[in-house]
Parts: sequence; structure tokens; C-alpha cells
Amino acid sequence: VSPISVPPHDNSAMDGYAFSSTQLAVGDRVRLKCIGTALAGPAWEGVVGAGECVKIMTGAVMPEGLDTVVPQEFTQIDADQISFETRVVGAGDNRRLCGEDLMQGHVALQAGTRLSPAALGLLASLGIPTVQVVQKLRVAYFSTGSEILSLGENPRPGAIYDSNRYTVMGLLTRLGCEM
Repeated sequence: VSPISVPPHDNSAMDGYAFSSTQLAVGDRVRLKCIGTALAGPAWEGVVGAGECVKIMTGAVMPEGLDTVVPQEFTQIDADQISFETRVVGAGDNRRLCGEDLMQGHVALQAGTRLSPAALGLLASLGIPTVQVVQKLRVAYFSTGSEILSLGENPRPGAIYDSNRYTVMGLLTRLGCEM
């Protein structure tokens, strides 16, 4: 069960400029004054008014009251002013919502899930240092019968090569069993 939400706060999905989507209703082109820069890490703490924006980097906490990020490549910059065409971005674009990937208290990994590299990365992203696991099954298997030939043996009448041993070995290996 996830002890935190992922992401833990609304954040920018790319480098650009964060602003309030209410600015999109102004016309075909938006012009905003850039009043600061939000970097990944501690939240930017300024207040953003109408007609203003904040330069924002990927992963940075979205400043209070801002809900949209226009990618920097869609903007024209003139001193502390940016402008862009309204058609290049919609309300809420390029913002990851708190808990969008996984909400606090929800199941992160089902019991019995194999701890793949991706599962281990997920656990690390949640700050979980240890989990209960079940040991791999230790399996012994063998083929019997006078008709069974081992690979490399010379054929003899009424005998067949042991193919089941290798099929079972492959299936057990795929299941992660120790042999």
C-alpha cells in the first residue's frame, strides 16, 4: 500500500511557463509577464496575479493558483514578457496532478507480484526500504522409464529422447524456481 501519493504534489510535466488557464480566454494570443522561476525541489512561494506567469522546470511544484504549462518552445520571449498563441495549449495541459500515478493508501503492488526491476523502482519511488517476500520455490524433477533416452545417447528400438525434462525445466525457470 502506497504511503505517499505519486506524484506527491501537482507539478510541471515539462520546462515552460506556468499560468492560470483563465488567461486563455483573452484572445488568439496570450501575453504574460514572467515574475519568477520555479525549479524542481522546494516550491516557489511567490504570488501570481492576472497577466503573470512563472518560468517552470520539469518536476517543479506548480505555484498556487496556476494550472497550465505552455512549453517553452511555443513561446516568444521579450525581456520579462512571454507570448504564445492560445491554440498551442489547453487548460490543464502539461501538468501532472498529485496522485495521478498512484494515490496514497492505494495498492502499489498486489501480493504475489514478482519483484521485477520495474517493481523495485516503484518501491524505491515510494520510499519503501523493505517488503515481505516469499522465497523462490526449490524444485527437484527427474524423468523415469526404460524408454527414456538422455540427449547424446544412441537411439535404440522402443526408446525416445527425454524432451519433457527440458520443457519442464524451461517452465520452472520462467516461474523463477530454483532447481
